Amino acid sequence: MRLKCNKNSLICISQKVILGIKRPNSLEGAKVLGKPVLINACNIVFLSHNNDGQVTFFTQNGFEISINIFFSEAEQILNSAMQGKEDEVN
Repeated sequence: MRLKCNKNSLICISQKVILGIKRPNSLEGAKVLGKPVLINACNIVFLSHNNDGQVTFFTQNGFEISINIFFSEAEQILNSAMQGKEDEVN
């Protein structure tokens, strides 16, 4: 499981596909301690590529979650989560 979403609009991102979690204009990024990261799909402003060309979820609170996955797979999970459907990308 690399990306998964459930009926409650939560997206679970496996730690192995996370390239970085950062907040622009902060001194250092957030730490991921080997656990999956949960994001509410309602808090995602948009999905795009960052300045380094990595697929990135941009959130309302300013965090950028860069992942090592195809854009189409991330878009599929985001759309499923917004619609309240369960989906998974392996």
